Parts: sequence; structure tokens; C-alpha cells
Amino acid sequence: MKTKLSLLMFLLAAILINPSWSQRFSCEVKVDMPRLDPNVIADLTDFQRKVSDYLNNKNWSDTDQDIVVKSNANIIIQTVTNRGSEKVYLAQFLISSPSGENFRDQSVEFTYFPAQSFEAFRTQFDPLLDLLDFYANLVIAGEMDTYGLFSGNTFYDRCQDIANRGQLSNYGTGWKRRADEVILITDADHVALREVKFYYYEALYFVERQPNPEYVRQFSKGIVDRLANVANKRPNSAALKRFFDAHYQEFCKIFQFDADRQNVNRMIDINATHSDTYRNCSVRGSQ
Repeated sequence: MKTKLSLLMFLLAAILINPSWSQRFSCEVKVDMPRLDPNVIADLTDFQRKVSDYLNNKNWSDTDQDIVVKSNANIIIQTVTNRGSEKVYLAQFLISSPSGENFRDQSVEFTYFPAQSFEAFRTQFDPLLDLLDFYANLVIAGEMDTYGLFSGNTFYDRCQDIANRGQLSNYGTGWKRRADEVILITDADHVALREVKFYYYEALYFVERQPNPEYVRQFSKGIVDRLANVANKRPNSAALKRFFDAHYQEFCKIFQFDADRQNVNRMIDINATHSDTYRNCSVRGSQ
């Protein structure tokens, strides 16, 4: 009873306290130009450095405690076209983070010229800088959800605002799709998935950093219950698939303290794609 009460108090504190942290975005940037002509590549000589400096030096939030959000970004520039006096680049954009905030945008367009200044504060929509802002905030939002329940709200709101402005701009390609991505992640059907992000990492903490089998067992059931809730409502959810693809190999760490294989069997049904991994989970109560 004492253990359950302690865990309940811990969970209530996590729910009631809305933590605020400052985020430093540490992003490893890579730019590929596999099919561009040499004269076009010459215009992009400083492009990777500018993108990297912008993402890593921008102040993404002003609050008290410091958290470093790490990520990797890859821009694959495929073609360039002339639109009036502007050069418009068509590219793919990939970004990933340690907690599995992994996104691949196969159709982005932006303008760029060699003397362009990367200003963090601007009044007009910029197809390149707002694209960077969108995905940086999207990754930060997902990462912050692992630190506290719904701690990514502010950043998801920023993403929605950027996507809305993108749709109204002269560079609307892909912005409706990006807006829909944010809506999907934050809609009512995915509340439980956002809760899972926090509880999942709390469970791992009590496995790896401060071992407490009873806490882990209770987190384990809560995690599976919430994943089942999302899967029942949105079985083809891209957000749910992204979470499973990022974390399926770690679930056995959490299930190891279970008294039986009920959670394992439920995960086999919920996430059949990775069922072989779950079947190989070793559960103490079933040994």
C-alpha cells in the first residue's frame, strides 16, 4: 500500500506541476546535393554552416532550467528552378532525435541566395527559416513531452502557427500536410500517446537509474493501457507507428518485472509488426 501511495503521489506531482525548462537545440546538420550542377553548388557553399548556426544558436525558449535537445537533420537538395528573380530549391528534409521524434518530409521548397541573412526575428514568412523553425519546434515539443506531461504544448502551438502562415504564403507546398501532422499529434485521440511518452521514460528511469520493480510494473500496465486506447481509436496512426518504431526494442526492459505475460501478449496484438521482439521478452513471473 505504501508503495502504491508513493507512486500515486509521484504521478499526481507530474500531472499538477507544469514544468518550464529552457531548451538548447543541439543539431547535427548535413546537406547533400547529389544531382545539382557545379554552378548551383557554388551558390550553396555556406548553406550548411548557416543552417547549422541558425538551429544551434537560436534561443528557442526563455525559462529557468536548462535541457539540451539533441537532433540530427539532413537536407537533400534535389533541384532548383527560377521563379521570377528568385531561385527556388526543392528538397527532402529529414530530422530525428533520441526519443524517436523522427520526421521525413519528401517535398519541401525554399528560396536561398548566398548573401542571405538568417534572422531569428522577422516579420515576414520565410520559406527556409520557417521550415527550420517548424521542425525544430516539432522535435522539441516531442522531446519535452518526455520530461513532463504535455510539456510540449507551447512548441506544438508554434508549429501550428507556422504551418498556418505557410499555407497563406507564396510557398504553400507541403504546409497543409505539416499542419495536419501537428493536428494528428495533438488531437484528443492521441492524448494517451503523449502521456505514454512521459510514463515510458519514467519507467525506464526506475529500471536503469533507480531500480524499483513495483513502480515499473505499475507504469508498465499504464503504458500498455494507453497504447491500446490509441490503437483502438486510430490503428493506422502515423504518430503511433513512429513511437513503436523508435521504442519497440526497449519494451522488454519494462516488461521484465511483470508478474505474468499479459502486457507482452497485449503488445503483440497492439503492435503486430514487432511481435517477434515482444515474444522474446523475458518476464520474471513466467519463468
